[in-house]
Amino acid sequence: MSQMTVRNIPSVQYEALKQVAAENNRSAEAEVRLAIAHLVQHKTGEGFGSKLKAKYRGVIGGGFQFERSKDVSEPMVFE
Repeated sequence: MSQMTVRNIPSVQYEALKQVAAENNRSAEAEVRLAIAHLVQHKTGEGFGSKLKAKYRGVIGGGFQFERSKDVSEPMVFE
């Protein structure tokens, strides 16, 4: 695994990070790792479309493209 040192984090932001980490029962370092994972998730090829393509490779052909809809939808209402 790689390592990184982050310097010059403003005190207000660092204290807020520690508070969020404590609320989630994690260390500040673990909270940062999670934030980085969420931030780059779509860049690592681990999205739903990539998983579908991997699962059905050879069944649907190599040229099939999954495209995410840009349409805005209304949330479901359960009453």
